[in-house]
Amino acid sequence: MLIKINSINKTDNKTIEKIAAELTGGKIAILPTSTIYGLSCIYNSSKAVERIYEIKQRKKDLPFIVLISKPEHINLLTEEKNKTADRLINKYWLSKKPEPLTLVFKKNKDLNNFITGSKDTVAIRLDCHPLIREVIDICGPIISTSATISGTSSSPKNIEEIPVDVRNRVDLIVDCGVNLSGVASTILDITGNKPVIIREGKLKFEEIRKKMKLLLY
Repeated sequence: MLIKINSINKTDNKTIEKIAAELTGGKIAILPTSTIYGLSCIYNSSKAVERIYEIKQRKKDLPFIVLISKPEHINLLTEEKNKTADRLINKYWLSKKPEPLTLVFKKNKDLNNFITGSKDTVAIRLDCHPLIREVIDICGPIISTSATISGTSSSPKNIEEIPVDVRNRVDLIVDCGVNLSGVASTILDITGNKPVIIREGKLKFEEIRKKMKLLLY
C-alpha cells in the first residue's frame, strides 16, 4: 500500500491514524524521518522485527535505532538517565529546531533482545519529523533502520532511491513527496561518565563540544 503526502505539516488525522494502526498491527512500513527513508515497525513485535532483519539481510547481532516522540518514552526502553543525557536531550531533542542526535543508553532489563542485537544498550532518537512524531504519539516507539540492503552505503532521500526488492517486501510505503536530507543521525554513547563518539552525521561533534562544553571520546 502506498500513501502519498503532499504536505507533511498538513497530514490529516485519518492518514496518521491509518499509518499508526498498520504499525500497531505488526506491519512493516517505509517511512520518512528527519534524516532518510527508513524501514520501521512497532518496537515490541518480535515477528515484525524479524521481518526487517530478513528484508535488509542484516546480521542479528546488529541493533536498531528506536524512534520516540516524547521523553516519557525513554522510560519504556532504558534503565537510567544521567545528567549528560538530560543536557543533550534538552538542547537537541526539545529545542525549537531539534537536531538528528541518537543517544545510546543502558537498556531496560525488560526490553527484548531482538531490537538491541542482544547488547545491554539501546539507541534512541526523538525524531523531529512531524509525521513520525504524530504516528508515534498513537502507536508508541518504533524501530528505524535505513531502507536499504545491509552493507550498502546508500542513504535514501526519496522513494526511488530505495531498492525495488525492499519496496516490494513491505506492507506500507509513505511518500512525503520531497527529498530528505540523506544524512544519517549523529550517535553518542552516554552510558558512562564520558560521552563516546559512535558516528558523526549532520550534527557535528565539534558543535556539540563547543555548545555543550563536553569532552567527547
